Amino acid sequence: MSLAMCMISIKVNDIEKAKRFYCEGLGFQVEKAYSESIVELNFDGLPIILEKVSDLNTLDYYDNSQIVMGLQTKDIVSEIEILRDKGIELLFEEPQKCPPGLFNVIKDPFGNYIEILEFQ
Repeated sequence: MSLAMCMISIKVNDIEKAKRFYCEGLGFQVEKAYSESIVELNFDGLPIILEKVSDLNTLDYYDNSQIVMGLQTKDIVSEIEILRDKGIELLFEEPQKCPPGLFNVIKDPFGNYIEILEFQ
């Protein structure tokens, strides 16, 4: 097989709110608006597509099958404080242990989960 990761699509119900969250909150860059309902962001060279849908995600992080995006950091404690100061919802108060190191989970305004990971 010759597959390669080419993009991640995030379903949101408010494109402008999503651009503020992902760009101002997490540092993504707007690349291109294809329409009022589809916008391409860029994060570390990977295209992230925001696609407008009518309903919020209602899946539970622990109980439902889903794809979860992960962002790596070298200092999760500092990163958590920055995210908290920006008003971004964290699933845990403190970093949690995982096999490769530590993690926490943030929830975007649309019910999508994003893991923040520090590999040790």
